[in-house]
Amino acid sequence: AITFSFDLVLENTSTLDLKIYNIDFKVFWNNQQIGYVQTNQSYLIPKKSTQVVPLTLTLTRAELSDALKQSLGNLQSFLGGVVKISGTMDVGADFLKIKDYAFDYEETARNLVGGITSIIR
Repeated sequence: AITFSFDLVLENTSTLDLKIYNIDFKVFWNNQQIGYVQTNQSYLIPKKSTQVVPLTLTLTRAELSDALKQSLGNLQSFLGGVVKISGTMDVGADFLKIKDYAFDYEETARNLVGGITSIIR
């Protein structure tokens, strides 16, 4: 299995406390979807602050796409791959609610190696 650990950095620049919930995102490897994460947990981000939300995705070898399986056999190929996270979350404040607020993040695996925990069996 391989476990991807993601730190979702939530920055609240407003003067209101924000509640973040229903975080859903897809994980892509070289534009091929390899997994999906859905969490119903909620997070309170106080006004003018930043909070880090740890999220994880664990995939068994059977769940990995062919492209990712081939990349795992060659470290250079793995490090050259592109990981993209694309998702939505619900954001609320006292009187405001934004449903399905979109977020995206993209990075080469080479720059994520410190943030990816992997155990290959």
